[in-house]
Amino acid sequence: MSHWFHRNPLKATEFAKFDLKHVLKNEHSSKICGELRLRRDKFLKHLESASSDLEQVETEFNQYLSLLYGFLFDITADGDKESKLRYLLRPTWGNSMIEKDGIVLSDSWFEALNMCYNMALWYMKHGAWVSAKDEVKDSEAKTAHCCLKKAAGLFEFIKEKTDLLCGLDDFPGNDFNMNVIKSYLNQSVAEAQEIAIARAIELQHSPSLISKLATETARIYHEIDTLLEKFNPSTFEKWRCYAQLKNKFYLSYAYCYRGEALLAEDKCGEAVRSCKEGIKCYKEAEEICVKYAKSSGPGFIAKPEKHLFFRRIQPLLERHLEKAERENGFIYHQIIPDALPSLEENASFGLAKPEAFVYPKKSDAWTLTAYDAFDISKADTPDFSKAKKSKKSLPTVKEEKVYQTDRDPKNVSGCSVM
Repeated sequence: MSHWFHRNPLKATEFAKFDLKHVLKNEHSSKICGELRLRRDKFLKHLESASSDLEQVETEFNQYLSLLYGFLFDITADGDKESKLRYLLRPTWGNSMIEKDGIVLSDSWFEALNMCYNMALWYMKHGAWVSAKDEVKDSEAKTAHCCLKKAAGLFEFIKEKTDLLCGLDDFPGNDFNMNVIKSYLNQSVAEAQEIAIARAIELQHSPSLISKLATETARIYHEIDTLLEKFNPSTFEKWRCYAQLKNKFYLSYAYCYRGEALLAEDKCGEAVRSCKEGIKCYKEAEEICVKYAKSSGPGFIAKPEKHLFFRRIQPLLERHLEKAERENGFIYHQIIPDALPSLEENASFGLAKPEAFVYPKKSDAWTLTAYDAFDISKADTPDFSKAKKSKKSLPTVKEEKVYQTDRDPKNVSGCSVM
C-alpha cells in the first residue's frame, strides 16, 4: 500500500554535552548532567526509526523531560516558578522545514519544546508506519489514531508555550512560527479523522455522518494550505500540495456520501448535482497528485493516487451518479440545480480532539541537595538577547525508510487504517 500520509523530516540537533564546568559543585549535579546527556542521545536514536517500540519511546521521552524539570521549574517552590537554572543550557536545534541551518538559544525551554516537537513528529511517523502494514488490525488502527491525537496534544502544548521563547522571528518558516505549529496540529487532527472516516465506511455508518466527517476533514486541510501560503514556496510547496490534494479528495468523499444521503431523501436532482461535483473534486485531486510529486520541499512523500482508498471513490461516485440519473429519469423528473447542495457540518461523532499533554513530574534525582549543587554564580553570562544562527550546519537526521506494502487491503473502505 503506497504511503497515504506525507511526513516532514525530524528536527536535527547538535550533541549536547551538558558540560557546565564550574557550575557543578558536587556529584549530585554532575550525575544529573551526565544522565541527561546519555538519555538525550539514546532517546534521539530511537526516533530515527518510525518502527521503534511505542511504549519504550514514550517512557524515555518522559524520563528525559522529568530529568530536565529542574532546569525549567524551581523545585523549592510550588507551581510553575521559573528555575534559577533556566538559562544555563545553550542548545542548538534545526527545523523540520528549514534544513541545515541550526538555531542557538540560551534557554532550557528551547530544549524542552524542541524535544516535544520531535516526539510529536515521531508520533506522526509511527502512526504512518502502523498504517503501512500489509494488514492492519483493529488494535493497530487504534494505536495509529491515538498516536495522531497525542501528536496533536503535544503541538497544542508547544503552541501554548511558544511565547516563552525569544528572538525566533529572524528565521522565517522556523518550527515555532505559529502558522507552522498550527499546521502540524491541524494535520494531526485531520489524519486522525481520516481513520475515523475509514472506520465509519467500513462499519457502514450513515452516509450523512460520513459526509459530515469528510467535510470537516476537507475544511481542516484547506486551513493548513492557507496557513502555509505565505512561506517560501521552494520549501513549503510540497507540504501545501499535500494539504490541497487531501482537501479536494475529502470534498469528493463529502459530495459522494451527501449525494447518497440526498437520494435516500428522494432529492434526486440534488443528488445528481452533488455526485457531479464529487467527480469534479476527484479529478482536481488527481491533478494535484501530479503536481505534488514534482513539487519542491523536504519530506517523505505520499502516493495517494496509488492507494485503494483513493482509487475506490471514482467508481463509487459514478455508481451513485448513474443510479441518481436513472431514478430521476424514471420517477422523479427533478431539475438538476445549478447551485451546489450544501455540505452538512457539525458531525455528532468521529471528530478527533488532541490528547492533552501534561509535562512530567520532576525526577527523583531533583532533591534540594541536587538543586543547590548548581552554583549559578560561577556560570558564564548567558546571552539573553535573541536566538542566533549556529556557526555549523546541522547534518540531516538519518531516518530509516518506512516500509510500504504493495498489497491492497481486503476490506470495504479500501483503507488500510480502519
